[in-house]
Amino acid sequence: MTYGSKTMRIVSDDFAEPVQWFCLMCDGVEESAPDVEPPSPPICPTCIRLALVQALRALGVDL
Repeated sequence: MTYGSKTMRIVSDDFAEPVQWFCLMCDGVEESAPDVEPPSPPICPTCIRLALVQALRALGVDL
């Protein structure tokens, strides 16, 4: 026995809300798409770039 019809429309998750998370370094609120998990550890891209620049400068690398 089948349920429904062959022309049944599947509703997408277009109405899913983004996932909000807090950066551990700056306490800023970031959003990820509903189908994407937040980074682990939760650090925003800006803080990652700043930490990378500081580490490279400490190593004596000119940018």
